[in-house]
Amino acid sequence: MIDRSTAIGRTARGFATLLLAAAVAVSTSLSAFAQGVPVVRDAEIEALVRDYARPIFKAAGLANDGIDIVLVNDQSFNAFVTGRRLFINTGALVTAETPNEIIGVIAHEAGHIAGGHQQKLRDQLDRAKTMAIIATLLGAGAIVAGATTNSRGLAGAGMG
Repeated sequence: MIDRSTAIGRTARGFATLLLAAAVAVSTSLSAFAQGVPVVRDAEIEALVRDYARPIFKAAGLANDGIDIVLVNDQSFNAFVTGRRLFINTGALVTAETPNEIIGVIAHEAGHIAGGHQQKLRDQLDRAKTMAIIATLLGAGAIVAGATTNSRGLAGAGMG
């Protein structure tokens, strides 16, 4: 038979291991994204895209020099934003039939930046993380309480 302090110690170590594994998984996926974007540097293309973007950023109320435009070596017709960076795939530049197609893509992405969509998403994720942490701590408390009182029902509820 295992005494209560041993059970509590094992539960606490298991909980700490779980939290550490989750933190490592999140940081690994974020660093993989940051390193996984194949960037292309071409002064002429960057200048042309910046010329296209200048009036769009002005109309959207965005400071032109505060937004980086990054060319991504990817053959798909795509673009995306992260923070104040606008990423445009080289595939979009190559397959676009007119400059207006690229201008439309830039305008679409500028709308995301001007609308603060990335910040709103970050705020929602922060709230969800806080709720998950609180729920996890409550569950761990129920497990510990169940272990100390020999209440399998309470410990089972904490595991759930």
